[in-house]
Amino acid sequence: MNSIRGILIDISGTLLIGNKPCEGAVVGLKKLREAGIPFRFCTNTTKENRSSILDKLIDSGIDANKDEIITTLSACRNLIISRKLRPLLILEDDALDDFQGIPTEEPKDAVVVGLSPSNLRYDMLNKAFRILIDNPNAPLIALHKGKYFAESDGLSLGPGPFVSALEYACEGVKAIVIGKPEKSFFESALKDMDLLEKANQVIMIGDDIAQDLGGGAKELGLIRYLVKTGKYRSGDETRDPTINGVFDNFGHKLWGPELNL
Repeated sequence: MNSIRGILIDISGTLLIGNKPCEGAVVGLKKLREAGIPFRFCTNTTKENRSSILDKLIDSGIDANKDEIITTLSACRNLIISRKLRPLLILEDDALDDFQGIPTEEPKDAVVVGLSPSNLRYDMLNKAFRILIDNPNAPLIALHKGKYFAESDGLSLGPGPFVSALEYACEGVKAIVIGKPEKSFFESALKDMDLLEKANQVIMIGDDIAQDLGGGAKELGLIRYLVKTGKYRSGDETRDPTINGVFDNFGHKLWGPELNL
């Protein structure tokens, strides 16, 4: 553990629930910052752009910088530009700010789905269905396929069930997934810290055993810690006995003897 080179940290459910910090989050980040270990906030959050995410972290008492935040929105934007697509964006208005300059009038050749409580409704999903069914080459792009997430009043549906509904309706369509647990997402965060070749010396911390600690995180050999906040459910750790540890919250024990902080 003394050879740790960097840390990747989930936000929703690990550091914040809604606009409030999770237990141990503020103290844990403060200790980590003082230790001088580089880290990145790695989030599947798609309701807000990076500036809004930064504001939420700072308002909750968490010291953060915009260039420390890795989101799925920027990766999605790059994919759309590279393929010269005119997509239907099923996103919250705040998240749309990260897609300025992308042609979206009369969308015809792609559908992007993120977490959007105000737009994941029948008429928008039906519009997406028609684009996908009328154009077999149109990609269905899922910013992530999380089943649910934690809010201040309990668990809520994520975008995953809606993406699966479109896959089911449009026979033969398989979504391109951008965010966690995709390997490419973790690789982009590691590259940002110049640690791709030292992945086994990087910690990933999250509240979701599958989205945060499975898939690419496991494949790349990251050191994986589960926290019992956010969407954590009793017994989640038994679903993957290969994870490296389980902690009550982000600030509990993790920054004590494990890292000698």
